[in-house]
Amino acid sequence: MSAKVTLVIFTCEGKEHLLPQTYESFKKACSFTFSTIILAVDGKIDHKVIEYINPDILVQNYTRKGYIFSILNAISRVDTEYFFWLEDDFDFKQTVPFDRMLSVLQEQTKWSGIFLSRSAPLTPQEKEVHHFDEFYIPFFAYSVSPTLCRSVYIKDAFAAMLNHPKNENNKTYGFETFMDDYFKSNGLSYALVDPGEIPHVEHIGKLESTAREYHMINSLNAEVSSVNKEYISGFGYDRQITMGNKIGMLPKLFVAFVSLSVNLFGQRKAYDYAFRIYLAYKNKFNH
Repeated sequence: MSAKVTLVIFTCEGKEHLLPQTYESFKKACSFTFSTIILAVDGKIDHKVIEYINPDILVQNYTRKGYIFSILNAISRVDTEYFFWLEDDFDFKQTVPFDRMLSVLQEQTKWSGIFLSRSAPLTPQEKEVHHFDEFYIPFFAYSVSPTLCRSVYIKDAFAAMLNHPKNENNKTYGFETFMDDYFKSNGLSYALVDPGEIPHVEHIGKLESTAREYHMINSLNAEVSSVNKEYISGFGYDRQITMGNKIGMLPKLFVAFVSLSVNLFGQRKAYDYAFRIYLAYKNKFNH
């Protein structure tokens, strides 16, 4: 059974260079014709990327406010029963079974969405609840992997998030965790498509992290939000760094540099840290 579906694409300042690769691989992997394409941008990005996507609707925070604001801006403009959630940092490795996913989601009315796997083969834990055929119900209830979403449930969850208390106790309460809790408490599920031996997608942005405060539900309340109030160290903007602090950091930095350089050849995680430092340098040590 056919239906109109909106494509919603998310990107942010500093990661938009990944989007053309993602979008190109997605177009090759998915032949479905979307009724509307919405591009949601958090912060300032290269306008050539916007031109490349050529969306029907562009929603943009010119100053970064956080991922949740982008989501709210985008889904408020979704007027179809379903939408496909696509972030800027995935490379599609096999054909998206879109028609099959849409047909099943139309039948399974208590499913909030069906998502594609970024790993393969599935683990025994992921395959613990086999629903039918190639569909499983994972141990978590929400994922922002490329996902075909039922719009009403996503909108309801974010409406509940807006009304949820924002305070110091929720400083580390991310929107992904909130959504997972919300769907579980309301008897809703996400389904996972078994990819077989090859992942549906590769997460090409896994080494280019976004500061976590942009994902926290507290970012919706300016009074308690950490967005633009804390450095990556976790120190607030009100924390004064003295010349003594800076001089004392030099020997620590030297020891860390030597250790990282040595471990670079033997530990993957050391390479990841070095890569992040390099990216921070390229971004002029901004988030």
